[in-house]
Amino acid sequence: MSPEPSAEPRQSAAAPVLRDSVVGGDNIQITTARDVTIVPRPLRRPSAPRLLAAGILVVLGAIAVSAWPTLTDAAQDLSGTPVLDGTATTRINVGDSLALPGELTADEQSILLREPSDDEFARLMSRHRAARLNSMDVVLVLEGRRNAPIRIIDVRPRVLRSGPPPAGTCLTVPAQGDAGEFEVKADLDEQRPSGGGSRFLPKSIDLAFGERATISFTSRARHRWHEWDIEVVYTQKAGDGVRSMFFRAPDGEPFRLSGPAEKYATVWNDPSYLGVGYRITARNKKCFEPPP
Repeated sequence: MSPEPSAEPRQSAAAPVLRDSVVGGDNIQITTARDVTIVPRPLRRPSAPRLLAAGILVVLGAIAVSAWPTLTDAAQDLSGTPVLDGTATTRINVGDSLALPGELTADEQSILLREPSDDEFARLMSRHRAARLNSMDVVLVLEGRRNAPIRIIDVRPRVLRSGPPPAGTCLTVPAQGDAGEFEVKADLDEQRPSGGGSRFLPKSIDLAFGERATISFTSRARHRWHEWDIEVVYTQKAGDGVRSMFFRAPDGEPFRLSGPAEKYATVWNDPSYLGVGYRITARNKKCFEPPP
């Protein structure tokens, strides 16, 4: 008898079973565990239009980066943002005297007699529009707010009002002063730079974004009373011409300075000059003037 055929037919070695799979994006044909063939995908070379587009994007990006500061400045100009930030402050120095147009009330006199704080005294003097006598120092701090530098050409006083010296009350008080990097000196009675120059600022100052300059502004008056603020003269761009910004005290009030009157209805001084405090020392007399 012939042998019965096997229930499972044999597979020829020349005809392996193929199984398709994909690994990592490549087509893999697997026949046996030891027979693996990887068929890589063909590499695509970038076409000339793609290379051109990439180059254009790189150039445009470089242009945008270089033009960004100019665009930012232009946007701030259109929005009306000031090209400079600044603060102007003044402190009373030891021995400074102030003149008021009127006399102090009884309540205000009691404030002086109990030695008020600096803030209380400043509010009292502001209420009476007190003027510093003979000279005063104002510290102006400027900060550039544009990427392109702002050139400060001059810093000078602008007289708003003027008249005879007030003769109501004169008083002399203690306090501390301050100083700055650039010094400006002006005589408000004359209103022109000393030494025959054309400007008050010793030299021009260039301020880029975030850069600061501190100016110590000393003004003098010997004959008249003045209300004044500080004018900053600058140029922003070539061909734009000269422009100005104006600065006052932090409370928005102008500065006040006066020469001495012939006599005052009431004179307040420290009679001992040793820190006793505010006292009425004379009436219808000249004010105490500290030595120059």
